[in-house]
Amino acid sequence: MSLLNSINWIWPALALAFSLGVIVSRAWQQRRERSHDSVNQEYFKGLNFLLNEQPDKAIEVFIKALEVDSETVELHLALGGLFRRKGQVDRATRIHQNLIARPSLTEEQRLQAIYELSQDYYKAGLLDRAENLYLELKESPAFRELALEGLCNIYQQEKDWKKAIGVCRLHKRNTRSKYAKQISHYWCELAERSMQADAYEEARKFLRSALAEDRTAARAVLLRGELHFRQANYQKAMQLWQSLSVTRPVLAGLVIEKMMRCYQQIGDDAGLKQYLFATDAIPKSDKAFDVWRHSSTQAFGKTDTFNRIVTAFQAEGPSGPAAEYLFSIVNQGQLDQEIQKQLIKDFLNRAKKRKIEYTCAGCGFDVKAMYWLCPNCGEWDSFS
Repeated sequence: MSLLNSINWIWPALALAFSLGVIVSRAWQQRRERSHDSVNQEYFKGLNFLLNEQPDKAIEVFIKALEVDSETVELHLALGGLFRRKGQVDRATRIHQNLIARPSLTEEQRLQAIYELSQDYYKAGLLDRAENLYLELKESPAFRELALEGLCNIYQQEKDWKKAIGVCRLHKRNTRSKYAKQISHYWCELAERSMQADAYEEARKFLRSALAEDRTAARAVLLRGELHFRQANYQKAMQLWQSLSVTRPVLAGLVIEKMMRCYQQIGDDAGLKQYLFATDAIPKSDKAFDVWRHSSTQAFGKTDTFNRIVTAFQAEGPSGPAAEYLFSIVNQGQLDQEIQKQLIKDFLNRAKKRKIEYTCAGCGFDVKAMYWLCPNCGEWDSFS
């Protein structure tokens, strides 16, 4: 084994050993009157196995050496939790299963061990096993909220939106409001699924439920506009989408192409020109950007369109299609000053390669396409 690999293991092992030492010392202080020399010896034997990259042997030693009673349960829970946090879920599972099997546990300790095991199963991707444990825990007042959170995460991962809605509604009445946005997004997920199946009436009902849950749900407004657009209700679609430019300007760029198609469908060239003039947002997808640039060039000319792209680019940061377009302008030598050309070319080239359009306000995660649920931190409606 290389020196680098050894270092990569030793530091986590040292951290684990130190944490266990702190916990076990407290337990031993409570047991001073008992004989614990043999336990001391076995404990250090277990630590030695950890430091020598033999965690399985260490687990065996700890399980055999430590009698599971009210004073050592904390040690077992800490050991299992530390293994899970370090990605060693199979070892964490062994410890927690062993703990649950002990008949001497109090009811509170048993429930805590079950919760830890449910976390092990969830992290290992054994969702059905985790679900069964969460369902058992939700009957306990002490673990009800944690169990509901766990069930919600499972149903969200499985895209079982109706079950996720049902679980969210089981939260205490005084905490229900904090789940309104989440539930609204679940209804929107159901609406999108119905729209894909052309079940428009069903989708309409789901969107009503989404807005009933959260009146400020911009996604529901966006989808209502899409529903009217698909049914050739262009005036209503435009009315809904235009309201987004005030309530959620970042979403306006998602519908510019369709807004232009609405104006074209109803034959309102003057309205289209006024819309393009009043809209600062520029589409961020390749196809929509090309449609917008063509329409803007027809309405205002090449120079004005170019200036609007540059202004938006400077104000909002790099957008892939806009960067690619401006990069091509620089490459064609249409800018006079050589130094300016090189500076802009370098900057736009970096922006073109960056391929970032949206950033999560919760964790700073960058993505190219719009997500309603952050794939990194799990926050809903956080991209801008």
